[in-house]
Amino acid sequence: MSEENYFSIRMARLSDAELKKYVDNKDDFQHYAVLTAILELEKRGITVENSDIIKQELAEIIEPIAQSASQSTVQIESNTETPALYSTQAIFIFGALFSVFGGGILMALNLFQLNKKNSGWLVLLGAFFYSFALNYIYTFLNIADKVSITNFISASDIIYALIISIVSSLIGVFILYKLIWEKEKPLNATYPKRGIIKPILIILLINLVAGLVLMSSGNFPQL
Repeated sequence: MSEENYFSIRMARLSDAELKKYVDNKDDFQHYAVLTAILELEKRGITVENSDIIKQELAEIIEPIAQSASQSTVQIESNTETPALYSTQAIFIFGALFSVFGGGILMALNLFQLNKKNSGWLVLLGAFFYSFALNYIYTFLNIADKVSITNFISASDIIYALIISIVSSLIGVFILYKLIWEKEKPLNATYPKRGIIKPILIILLINLVAGLVLMSSGNFPQL
């Protein structure tokens, strides 16, 4: 209940004499309580001496306080209800560069930020199963050998594999986007964009470690 409604209800229950105490001893009560008491007396047809002057003085005190409180409330709501999120462009770029898992991770982090954890975990599971299913799809299409890093023998092999990887990853990200993220993201809401430098560095570090492991095992392609 707002302060305005609270005092309106309270003053309506008081007698005329009790209301006049607020006016006669206005320095002892809250400004809004005094103003509401005057308005209630006038509503009852009781004249309050110098009421216009008193109301003007009280209004000059109350208005700045109310504006400050309103601005503070807006700021708090802005900070708590508009978390920074990764943009749709960032999600698809990560999907293209770092597989469906890259886009899926950013999508899941957005959902976690919106306190939709179940949907976030569903995105991660969807990315995992899609990646797992790709192995069977590649085998069915007879292109599994062409996308395996251990079979690269030329630059054209790498380019061909990259094209297949990017297209298949973007399809996976698009499916997750349409089935989950598009339904969960708030409509008509503007969110600050979240920086992508940190996740880029993390994924590059993971890829670097994976490359070093392949080199040490002798499975890194020699062009």
